[in-house]
Amino acid sequence: MRYFLILLHRSRILLLFIFLEAIAVYWVVSSKSYPRAQFNSVTTEINGRISHFQDDYQSYLNLRIENEQLAEENRRLREQLNESLLIQNYGADTINDSLLQQRYTYLPARVIHSSHLKASNYLIIDKGTRSGIKPHMGVIGPLGVVGMVSSVSANFARVIPLINNSLSISAALKNEGYFGPLKWPGEDYRMSQVTDIPRYSKVAAGDTLITDGRSRYFPPGIPIGTVQAKALQADQNFFSLEVNLSTDFANIAEVYVIKDLFSKELDSLQNPAVQ
Repeated sequence: MRYFLILLHRSRILLLFIFLEAIAVYWVVSSKSYPRAQFNSVTTEINGRISHFQDDYQSYLNLRIENEQLAEENRRLREQLNESLLIQNYGADTINDSLLQQRYTYLPARVIHSSHLKASNYLIIDKGTRSGIKPHMGVIGPLGVVGMVSSVSANFARVIPLINNSLSISAALKNEGYFGPLKWPGEDYRMSQVTDIPRYSKVAAGDTLITDGRSRYFPPGIPIGTVQAKALQADQNFFSLEVNLSTDFANIAEVYVIKDLFSKELDSLQNPAVQ
């Protein structure tokens, strides 16, 4: 309090000047119509800009909340799709008593860093081991496959996207079922390549490529992209397909990390312990 009184005493002349200026401005504005109109115009503009800023900021906060709610709703809907369920029949005499078991669950996450113009592109998402994320989990976005988790910390995870030449997944033609490995050739982030599609297939530009379950980190039926062109490989027996990727890696913000509830069981069969 003592320092405050000392500050007031030292600033008494400045404070008196400001007080008298305020009285003068008030008198001019209140007694003269033109200055009053100008003052009202300026204050209206200032108030309008402040209100506009507050409205934009509030809209941004609301949009973020709405995006989180939408991501949660999409997660629940994805878990209800047949592709996320495992149909099991226990013997011929129980063929009419199929059981639907949940196989895949989805965790929404936000992309906080990404690259798309490098040879080894990557993403960082805001979920880690505390949220149950582990390496080799698949990652998808609203439009299709994004990539796979490569490493994890407590609160974040690094994702290898489809536009990284170290990642290869199985891609199938939606109409015919023929499949081959999809691997990024390392040029355009919008394009990738699928090889080993049989020559006798009727694949054409515009056909859709989807996940087929062979890359078990992804449920079957997730969009990968569309065929833009085809060409015979060197052996003349298979096609190589140029693929326009569904995911726009230059504009990606929200993703879903896929958890396979049967991963341990599958690992025990694919990687049996040496006896």
